[in-house]
Amino acid sequence: MTIHDGLPSRSSAARRAADASAAQDIAALRSALLVREHLGFRRASEALGVNPSVLSRRVLALEDALGVSLFQRSPGGARPTGAGERFLSEVERALDLLAKAAVRAGAAGRGEVGRLRLGHVWPVAAGPAEAMLRAYRRSAFDVELELRVGSAAELTAAVLDRELDVALIDADDVAPGLDGLPLWAEPWLLARPLDGPDQPLGQAPVLCAAGDDWMRIQKLVATRGGARGGVRVQMTSHDGVLSLVAAGVGHAVVPQSVAHATRAAVAFSPMPGAVAPLRLTAAWRNDHDNPALRRFVSLLRTTPLDVDAVVKPLRAAGGRG
Repeated sequence: MTIHDGLPSRSSAARRAADASAAQDIAALRSALLVREHLGFRRASEALGVNPSVLSRRVLALEDALGVSLFQRSPGGARPTGAGERFLSEVERALDLLAKAAVRAGAAGRGEVGRLRLGHVWPVAAGPAEAMLRAYRRSAFDVELELRVGSAAELTAAVLDRELDVALIDADDVAPGLDGLPLWAEPWLLARPLDGPDQPLGQAPVLCAAGDDWMRIQKLVATRGGARGGVRVQMTSHDGVLSLVAAGVGHAVVPQSVAHATRAAVAFSPMPGAVAPLRLTAAWRNDHDNPALRRFVSLLRTTPLDVDAVVKPLRAAGGRG
């Protein structure tokens, strides 16, 4: 607000006057609707809790502004004129739309409606990710949830460019400029054909999906003796890679969520040696003004996931689960 000699500026005073005028106009319209409903000023004033003369003056001012008589007044009450009935019917619909718009605006501001664009590297159809999405869906049923799968680099770039609201990636992949919230950790597992021999890591090619962190998997394999066939990137999904594993093409190194989500005939076992887990983290721009995002992050902060409760037993080598 601009101040001159301790007094509000004219523009500020004009805005307040306009706001007051708009409120008075709506009050006058609601008053006229009450008169129509109760067929008289006295009964309408009792319902409104004001003096009948105040209500009468309010409606008269509205009629003067419109240049139309809205009511036929008589000692027994007041009935809408033809023009008044048409006008008040339109007013009733308009005020109903205004009330609904206010409700929708409030819901959008609270993140109860809108859209949340979520990126993920690993499957979200099982394990803690599935539990997280179900919890969010219960709290924001009318929010449109849009998923995108990709590599950590692709998803991070999309969040920075505001093409995504949030991404689920490893803690090591959270880029500068993004906020990160650690969620849960998953062990890395070795996937082998269910009916094949229990070959140790390194005796068969290691396959990885197009969106995987190839360098990380290469390091996991190399530090455990390497793979005779190397690490081979397959331009397919994790399910596609595990289908190749089931067919005996090679092995795969995947986090536990992939094991939970697949139906492929694959056996999973812990990686040999001490392995740092995959640390799933939510990453987003702090200056991204999407109420649905704020609601999602708030849910993640206040609803700890019971990882043990959503982890299913893994199939062991040499038997079907």
